Amino acid sequence: MAPALSAAIVATAAALVIASGIAAPLERLAEDTLVRIGAVQIPEPPVDLPDVALVVIDPQSVRALPDWPWPRSVYAQAVRRLDAAGAKVIAIDIDFSAARDAADDAAFSRAVADSGRVVLAAFRQLQALPGGGEIEVANLPIPALEASAAGIGSVLMPVDPDGVVRFAPRASQIAGRETPSLAAMALGTVLGESPPHAAGRLRIDWRRASPAPRLIPIVDVIDGRFDPALVAGRVVMLGATAAEFQDLWSTPLGPARPGVWIQAIAYRTLAAEHAGLPVLAAPGLAPRIALVALVSALAAVLAHLPHARRSAALAALACAWIALSVSLLICRGLLFDPVVPIAQLAAHYVLGLEGVRRRFQRRLDDRERSLSTLFSVGEATATPASSDMLGVALSLLGDVVAASGVALLRTSPEGELDGRRVDWGSSGGARIGDEASAAACLRARDVRIFAQGVPGARGAGLAVYAPLFAGDIPVGVLVVERESSEPLDATQLRTISTVGTQIALSVENLRLVEGMRATFDSSIEAIATAVEARDGYTQLHCRRLALFSSLMAEWLGLDAREVEAIRLGALLHDVGKIGIRDEILLKPGRFTLNEVGEMRKHAEIGHRIVSSIHGLAPGTLACVRHHHECWNGGGYPSGLCGDAIPLSARIVTVVDVWDALSTARPYKPAYPQHEVRELMIKGRGERFEPALVDLFLRVLDEEGEELLALAGQGAP
Repeated sequence: MAPALSAAIVATAAALVIASGIAAPLERLAEDTLVRIGAVQIPEPPVDLPDVALVVIDPQSVRALPDWPWPRSVYAQAVRRLDAAGAKVIAIDIDFSAARDAADDAAFSRAVADSGRVVLAAFRQLQALPGGGEIEVANLPIPALEASAAGIGSVLMPVDPDGVVRFAPRASQIAGRETPSLAAMALGTVLGESPPHAAGRLRIDWRRASPAPRLIPIVDVIDGRFDPALVAGRVVMLGATAAEFQDLWSTPLGPARPGVWIQAIAYRTLAAEHAGLPVLAAPGLAPRIALVALVSALAAVLAHLPHARRSAALAALACAWIALSVSLLICRGLLFDPVVPIAQLAAHYVLGLEGVRRRFQRRLDDRERSLSTLFSVGEATATPASSDMLGVALSLLGDVVAASGVALLRTSPEGELDGRRVDWGSSGGARIGDEASAAACLRARDVRIFAQGVPGARGAGLAVYAPLFAGDIPVGVLVVERESSEPLDATQLRTISTVGTQIALSVENLRLVEGMRATFDSSIEAIATAVEARDGYTQLHCRRLALFSSLMAEWLGLDAREVEAIRLGALLHDVGKIGIRDEILLKPGRFTLNEVGEMRKHAEIGHRIVSSIHGLAPGTLACVRHHHECWNGGGYPSGLCGDAIPLSARIVTVVDVWDALSTARPYKPAYPQHEVRELMIKGRGERFEPALVDLFLRVLDEEGEELLALAGQGAP
């Protein structure tokens, strides 16, 4: 094919690629890379315009002020503090569309009105209808706040198809009116004029993320523990940065950027634009098509050179174009896409567009697969923390990076490998990962890649060791082994890093959940011990009930949560005796009728005590309240009968009576076991549910001695 014809075909194809947007995903990636390079060059803040500072609802503030949602007096206090410190404008990225306490709302409205410089947020969202379908709902501040504010700004955040925020709307239609963005309204308030109703989108100049905006926890503002100089004369944006508020977005600078931080960079972009400084911009369609024609013309000229010189010239041309793109971005903020021109040069080199298309498609597929995996891992780690969940995450990671084995080596709270691990591998064989290499990697706090594997690995051609931290807390080392020694590409490394971060957070959550459960269990044990210590003649009574009752529940096929609820109910069933006077509870002889009435109150007293313990299941509460109900309705405190008595209480009732008959009490000796059995059988259908008596006697025959030994006592 003649060089001129080849150049024309390539130029036409490149123009079609640009016009159709086929290369848009790659172009976005290239632009993001250029932006990150440009961000190294720290621009000066716009001249004669205030810079921005952030007051954030961060994890520290959430822990300090735990009753979320906070009363609006909290925000009123923050506004007054910031106003007194000399903030130029206070832009609040928080939803105030629902009325709360009238006095509280009024206090906040007064603070906003007194300031005269507060800009509030508005947005719209889709809401599902009961009969199906969706309706768009506008979220505007309540009328009193809207009337008090200096302005209302939209916080709508458009997201590109790859999930990255690159633009901000200059204005949005909310409730039938055009609403400037929060950043635009803040700038308009600074300038003392209404922001222009400009159409289109603002390309956020991410280079202006440097220097980083000041971050001040809102709790420090409320408590007056901040330097007023940090906000004096600045535009203060107030919003959430804590992950639990789910206002986190991916940007060209990386994932997990809070919405209020993005609004701050948008404000800096608008301020620079107003000051006439260069901001990020991209050429239109016509200049880009003219550029591809020029590139193909140059390539056609080079086509007459020998192969080696032509290859070197094409490579030099590609390098020159990349250098030019970087220079234009740094100096003028112009985003000239290098992807299509370089693709043209590659097409001229190989004289086959199909090969280029396949390579591009493969990269797109890899990115899509990576994003899909990250989404799946996110779903897996959103489930209750468990080793099974971690195994699913490891398997997904192994699939996307073509690993032969993936392992998570867990650490102790002190940060040392403790032998716990979760493994995934496509085949059996040696254990995944070398603990010595993992420990060294953990100490160095750095990712290490071994091109020829490490000692003890399963013959891997390549191994990646990534230390995992939840904040500053070490949680383990992620080990990825591949049989191929081919280097991992950037997408795979980024996938390993992102999945590792998700796994680290999940492992730390698992550790916290385990710790909380242990604390909860020990507290229940302590309560049971306190009951036994006061009612000394029933020593170990609660523990025997817990063992036998939970085993009966297992034999009945109840699930683990129900079994645990019954175990705790058995431990706590007599906690109400704490409220019985000693002269009655410890009386050595038989009770009078009045004393019997007093003793019967212990079930309701116990229920009042334990019902205030957060996290106890209904089955546990039922054991405490109803363990003296009778199958025939003759029990107390509610006189329930038959199936109306909760199953957990019916189980504990059987074991409770057996243990009371089998042990000596101040008012009676212990009955022989054959008499106890006769009395239990006699109570079938009256005191007890018949089937549960039969079940208990089978449990007693088969596992009674072993259970009593576990409880610290032989057969009663």
